[in-house]
Amino acid sequence: MWSKDKRIQEELGVASSTSVFAAGLNMTGEIHSNSDIRIEGEIKGVIVTKRKLVISPSGSIQGDVWAQEVCVMGEIIGNLSIKGLARFTATSKVRGEVTSSNIEIEAGCDFEGSIRRLDDNLQDEPILKPLKMIRMSQSEPKKTAVI
Repeated sequence: MWSKDKRIQEELGVASSTSVFAAGLNMTGEIHSNSDIRIEGEIKGVIVTKRKLVISPSGSIQGDVWAQEVCVMGEIIGNLSIKGLARFTATSKVRGEVTSSNIEIEAGCDFEGSIRRLDDNLQDEPILKPLKMIRMSQSEPKKTAVI
């Protein structure tokens, strides 16, 4: 009985450490996180997480990704640097370069790009070029996310 309670507590801990960007959310900028991330909306920019990134079927990313692990069910246009498993389901659409130690692509995945085996010297933290943020119009508010 105690082991069942422990599993429930572990699942609650994982659930509370996942950042969800809900469907209907449109964001531009950089996301840096120490927790899992689930994308259900649209993100334009860089995503960096030390854990797992999940792009749901309704989710899309235009930008580069650095993560421990990724599961793509939606769309990504950009380069991915993944230390662990990079998984692309049959519903995913991918455009860009994927660098990972372990890659799984399901039949039906719309993949256009290149695949590179992970270099053992991949750093724990990505080296990102500074982004030059521009505002499209004065009436458009600046969007920022802090996780």
